[in-house]
Amino acid sequence: MFFGMLLSTTGSSMIWPFQMIYITEKLNVELAVVTMLVPFQSLSGITASFIAGPIIDRTGRKGVMALSLVMHGLTFVLLSQATTLWQFGVLLAMVGIFNPLYRSASDAMMADLVPPKDRVDAYSLLRMSNNLGVAIGPAVGGFIATQSYTVAFLLAAAGMVTYGLMMTF
Repeated sequence: MFFGMLLSTTGSSMIWPFQMIYITEKLNVELAVVTMLVPFQSLSGITASFIAGPIIDRTGRKGVMALSLVMHGLTFVLLSQATTLWQFGVLLAMVGIFNPLYRSASDAMMADLVPPKDRVDAYSLLRMSNNLGVAIGPAVGGFIATQSYTVAFLLAAAGMVTYGLMMTF
């Protein structure tokens, strides 16, 4: 989970610092217009957070984690191809849905697998890998995005899908 979290967080954080700039350039609209999309991701994320627990408990942690990662990756591929404001809005809402599903399922899986006396250390390692991914992702993503936003989206998607497939198999 440590290395998978590092891989997926590096991938997803390659995109988020540059997302609004990308959409502004792609649609040739003002940044103020594009920032109206931010609530789509936030509100869908909050909503998904509330329903994630029951879904995870009914269907299992591993399946939700894998599906969430693969769908998050596919959403990045679709974001690289979006051409209208409403498409970006829908896709950002999907990102907001899939991210909390993964986080909630991975936290629950960690609690299932690690004895109580070792949980603080295990969650600390998971948090460290997340933070490391957030540190590495934007640096790598910035370099790649200067060459091609599409490549940045596809590499981010590859990281998410790779971890999702690792989780599945």
